[in-house]
Amino acid sequence: MDKDRDSYINHNRQYESGGQLEHETKVHNEKNSDNFKFVYQDDIPHGRTLDIHKDIKVGVDIGAGTGWFAHYLVNERSFKKVFAVEPSEAAIDIAKKINPTKKRAVKYVNGFAEEEIAKLKLDEPTFFSTMCVFAHLTDNVVESTLKSIDSVAPVGSVLACSEPWGDVYHRHCWHIRPPEWWSELMPEWEFEFYQDAQLNDPPRRFKGFIAIRT
Repeated sequence: MDKDRDSYINHNRQYESGGQLEHETKVHNEKNSDNFKFVYQDDIPHGRTLDIHKDIKVGVDIGAGTGWFAHYLVNERSFKKVFAVEPSEAAIDIAKKINPTKKRAVKYVNGFAEEEIAKLKLDEPTFFSTMCVFAHLTDNVVESTLKSIDSVAPVGSVLACSEPWGDVYHRHCWHIRPPEWWSELMPEWEFEFYQDAQLNDPPRRFKGFIAIRT
């Protein structure tokens, strides 16, 4: 738990530091550029997955940060509801300043995903998203989060992860798990692990996978 606490402290600190509103606004603009090329990067399966699963219109953005992806889903993919789960209150405050229109379709949930997702009431296939969130959390917390997802996700839901996978590797705030680790925890989900983005440090690891609730 100490490692997870350190990860949260480092995560929260970046949003509490000076000039973050301007920095995050710039980040949002960069991600919006070039026809949203960001979501089609080799290590991010979200764009291609959304293109396939066009009927899904409810989302859960895990580790939502300042809300860029949550608002992308609403503004560009016509999602009717997105739960933006984020433990940092400072990040949510910035998110609301960048997107001051208070779109009802985006609901910020201030808390830890392993606790908050289990409280959601989802009655239709849902798009669950992470972008390098699980990589910074220990196995116990990721396991709890995956169990929470599994407990609320209707059949047909999709989990898109810009997360590392491959040979086991654990270092402070950086964790990589093999494909079987993920699939054994979620046996009712069909996984697809992409090898488009190979990591150089360490080698024999990749980034990006999806899973579909069957």
